[in-house]
Amino acid sequence: MNSQLMRGAVEHERLHPVHHRFRTSVGFYVFDLEELETLDREVRGFAHNRYAPLSLRDRDYLDGSERPLREKLEPWIARIAPPRPVRRIRLVTAARWWGKVFNPVSFYILDDEDQVPLGLIAEVNNTFGDRHVYAVPLLRPAGEKVSGATHAKEFHVSPFNDMNGAYQFSLRESEGELYLGVDLYKDGEKFLLAWIEGAGEPLTSASLLRQSLRHPLQPWLTLPKIIWQSIFLKFKHKLPVFKRPEPTHVNTLMSRKVLLGAGGGEEGEPTSRPCRK
Repeated sequence: MNSQLMRGAVEHERLHPVHHRFRTSVGFYVFDLEELETLDREVRGFAHNRYAPLSLRDRDYLDGSERPLREKLEPWIARIAPPRPVRRIRLVTAARWWGKVFNPVSFYILDDEDQVPLGLIAEVNNTFGDRHVYAVPLLRPAGEKVSGATHAKEFHVSPFNDMNGAYQFSLRESEGELYLGVDLYKDGEKFLLAWIEGAGEPLTSASLLRQSLRHPLQPWLTLPKIIWQSIFLKFKHKLPVFKRPEPTHVNTLMSRKVLLGAGGGEEGEPTSRPCRK
């Protein structure tokens, strides 16, 4: 089984206009989409598209429909135009815990038959109820362990950042460990660093039970932690607040929980390019 339960941390480091660093422990999951039905049958406490202590529902992702995730991903994979067929898709996400979930970002890793990553699809949710998708081809320079890409910023997330800049996406894997970074650059300078990292073990009935006993409340703490950091930035660092713009980009799928589109519409070439750093 490729699906894993991950233990690790999320970290944000703001470099401008003030320095502020935040790190917190998290548990998250890597689901091989081809294994969801098997996990539903074999892992006690987990369910796919039905209620259980831990559950993954297709309707929680992308356009919000009940269609299978693989089907909903097809237009985004076509945008990336991978050089080889995609043989495996892994979803990096926080699943529903007793029916509740909030994912600031979920990642779909697109692998070829040799498990080499070809592309990355990032599904971003802000606290306003908006959802946006970035689909980027990944490049791993010869001799490097990190795959990456850059993409223009298209979506309002933090009220303390305007809409200017570009993201640097990074993916690194080794011996059961995973690192995913999304760094914001402005005028070629690092502005904000953000990443999630962790070490995994197979998702089984036993590993899920251990996780639930050790950290029963952790899945519900994501949104309160985000709100607390926002209060800290506003009142301690006195950062200016940028008003949420109404989403208009074709890659924004939801605006305050209202369905805007299903992605893959006519827009021309995607505004992404492989990272060559």
